Amino acid sequence: MKVGKDCCGCGACEQLCPKNCITFKYDSEGFLYPQVNADLCTDCGLCAGRCPITSDVKRGKNPEVYAAKYTDRDTVFNSTSGGIFISLALNVLEKGGVVFGCAYDDNLVAKHIAVESKDELYRLQSSKYVQSDTRGIYTKVKKELESGREVLFSGTGCQAAGLKAFLNKDYPNLLIADIVCHGVPSPKLFAKYIDFMGKKLGGKLTEYNFRSKEKRGWDLYYKASNDKKSKSDYGFFDAYYNAFLTCKTYRESCYSCKFANSERAGDITLADYWGIQKMHPEFFDSNGVSLVLVNSERGRKAWEEISGNVKAIPSAIEKAAVQNSNLIAPSKRPSCRDSIYDGIDGDFDLYVKTKLKFKINPKTKIKKMIPVSFKQKILKLVRK
Repeated sequence: MKVGKDCCGCGACEQLCPKNCITFKYDSEGFLYPQVNADLCTDCGLCAGRCPITSDVKRGKNPEVYAAKYTDRDTVFNSTSGGIFISLALNVLEKGGVVFGCAYDDNLVAKHIAVESKDELYRLQSSKYVQSDTRGIYTKVKKELESGREVLFSGTGCQAAGLKAFLNKDYPNLLIADIVCHGVPSPKLFAKYIDFMGKKLGGKLTEYNFRSKEKRGWDLYYKASNDKKSKSDYGFFDAYYNAFLTCKTYRESCYSCKFANSERAGDITLADYWGIQKMHPEFFDSNGVSLVLVNSERGRKAWEEISGNVKAIPSAIEKAAVQNSNLIAPSKRPSCRDSIYDGIDGDFDLYVKTKLKFKINPKTKIKKMIPVSFKQKILKLVRK
């Protein structure tokens, strides 16, 4: 198997191998890549034949497009955008099912886990802008599906495709929700940055939320906390977050992602409905609005089942893609990506000051000081 840097790290090959001769190991940048034990490999070809990068998995076309928000505003407040994932998850749990998604462990390492109770769903809420570890998770999903339980799996487009490639058959009790993904930085970079920020705040971080709504509502604000203090600011004003938003630190495969378009691997696709103020101004909500793409009959059934707990209006992929460019194409690779990870294992303070350095646009700084509620009042006056 020779995938090289095209590998998206989904983990399907490791869990497919009948001889258990594939393991995932971190490269120098901190991304997981498959390593094959040649002494155990029988050249069966299963890994290459089912890899979602080198083969094709079934994907939806011509999706139904909606702007939507969950009616429970407290739940939406703790979600990335409009809370639709939680509505889908609760529907599955109420049937005695299980939900798989990305969560932080005690050390703020992003991993896919299984959740079986409403009280644990908070762990899967809000975005984690770092690649999640999916090792072993597809095997667990299959076990639950084979037992007859309803399963909801949430992940990036490549992770959704990885699961479908691993299963290689349709399960009527499986619902896959994929997210519109810009790209993923390495777990090593995030871990080092979390440690760096913890030291700045005087103690190990216990919480990091990329999409905190406490200060500015629905926007790109983060909140980092430990037992002593917390820090919150706009993402473009933070070194790690800024590098993510400007596409500098993604896995190499993200820049050629075959899933960054409107033909989705998931039954339902979820994202922020950025630009809702212009496309559907009457539906804007400072608490958050989700973009929903219904891509399959299974997705349509699930969407109908939660309709009583959701407010939604029809939209169009052309409108949704205006500020969700990864519904059209992958993120563009900047030239600085060639060396962005050089020096990551050295003096990290110096690494942040040099490799992750950024400039703050004064206009952006002023713009972000204006309350969202005030902006909306101005927009309403302009429309009149």
